[in-house]
Amino acid sequence: MILDSLSDLNWLAVVVATIAWFAFSAIWYSIPPLSAAWQRASKVDMSGDGPPLALLFIPTLIGYFVTTVVIGLIVAATGTVEVTDALILGATLGVGFGAVGALVSQVYEGKGNTYWLINGINAVIAYSIVTVILAVWT
Repeated sequence: MILDSLSDLNWLAVVVATIAWFAFSAIWYSIPPLSAAWQRASKVDMSGDGPPLALLFIPTLIGYFVTTVVIGLIVAATGTVEVTDALILGATLGVGFGAVGALVSQVYEGKGNTYWLINGINAVIAYSIVTVILAVWT
């Protein structure tokens, strides 16, 4: 039933929301205090010794796109069209899935509270951005 709604999605809105999420996260993770703290906590070396950034960006964009489609289905199923409702839904999804996912990852990976906090807050804001775009662009 819910997959039947795929044809009803505004695919331009999905693409724009995916790009907005990617752009927001690119900015979020490059703000100097956050970027340095996140790199230390995640043990990511951005010195250029790892794989080319393009190889990291492609799966990131694909993941963001898939998640944006799912958020679009939830937006449609809940009939969310108002900005306020979209912000509440986005924050709820961000906490329930993004922040909790980051928490569980850090518990098992032992990357600490800074890792969880930076990723969790990013998820809440990003899911809210995506949800607002999808809700108002129906």
